[in-house]
Amino acid sequence: MNPEIRFIIRCEPGKMKKFEVDKYFRRNPPELLDTGNYRTAVVIPAFDELEELPETLRILRCAGGIEKCAVIVVVNHPAGHDSRNSLELLKKLQELDVYTIYLPELSGGAGAARKAGMDAFLASQNPEDMEKCVIFSLDADTFVESDYLHKGIPAVLKYGTVTFDFAHRRSDDERQQQAIIRYEAYLRRYVEKLRKAGSPYAFFTVGSAFAVRGDIYLRCGGMKVREAGEDFYFLQAAAKVAGVVPCPDVVVHPSPRFSHRVPFGTGPAVRELVSGGSLPEIPDSAFDILQNVLAAVSDESLTGSEKFVAGLPEKAADFFRREKFLTIWPKVLENLPDRQGAASKAFHEWFDGLKTLRFLHFQADF
Repeated sequence: MNPEIRFIIRCEPGKMKKFEVDKYFRRNPPELLDTGNYRTAVVIPAFDELEELPETLRILRCAGGIEKCAVIVVVNHPAGHDSRNSLELLKKLQELDVYTIYLPELSGGAGAARKAGMDAFLASQNPEDMEKCVIFSLDADTFVESDYLHKGIPAVLKYGTVTFDFAHRRSDDERQQQAIIRYEAYLRRYVEKLRKAGSPYAFFTVGSAFAVRGDIYLRCGGMKVREAGEDFYFLQAAAKVAGVVPCPDVVVHPSPRFSHRVPFGTGPAVRELVSGGSLPEIPDSAFDILQNVLAAVSDESLTGSEKFVAGLPEKAADFFRREKFLTIWPKVLENLPDRQGAASKAFHEWFDGLKTLRFLHFQADF
């Protein structure tokens, strides 16, 4: 099936049936954990985190984490990496009341580790209770505040998928600290401009700053397995299932340290700024064009691809032609249910977060 129109056959959110849950786990055989007495889990991937993780767990315990939820630490190290720190970490974790999964030589980066922990937790639950289960995604070097669970759990149960605010802890290196401040401001500008433009993808995509309900997690295909960007792709998928709601009342505090493990993200961005470089700032004019496009979206305007594209600014129309909207959209319309809002919803599923970013880059001539 053409991946551009696959979304039109997805299930609508609602109470999951046992056969749906069983189907997911047949395709994704889980690790086994005895966490069935909990309805909430905090999943933490840990690769070479001997120094940071114990403090993260201590703070999580102070927030009621050990008593209220299953804390699942997925200890992994990629093939070719020294396993001694991982083994030492496992020994230390045995002294704490947490669940551990040890996956030596795991491929797929943090996404694979997150997926292993999240799948294992949900596999221990009653299939009919998935909408009562909450999974927090945290990193081994990210501290939480005392209301992390108290405010986060009801928000997830109500909305399905939520993202939290974040503020990196202060660095002892002043150049690095200034770079972190600039990078956070850069991310906030991007999300705020998306929000003003009317994008349904105006939320942060930080791996240590979101939580999801069990039914939404399964319906969007589980955590994405990627060397980097797994958080972006997962939250994009969750947004297509039932939306993503920012929860600014909950704040997490990632480490200010550099990371060399992924090709993009906070670590590489901060390194670029410290070395005197800059980040590609998308001009306001590109967001203005995006706002014009999103304002034009309606069931009526989307009755024909030619009609919709003809009403767009010239450069925006060029992008939609390049993305083959004129040939894809008629196939989408053929398969849409006959109900109010179906065409608009389908458009936003096609014009997703990644396509929005590509659109903005196209308008800015990046």
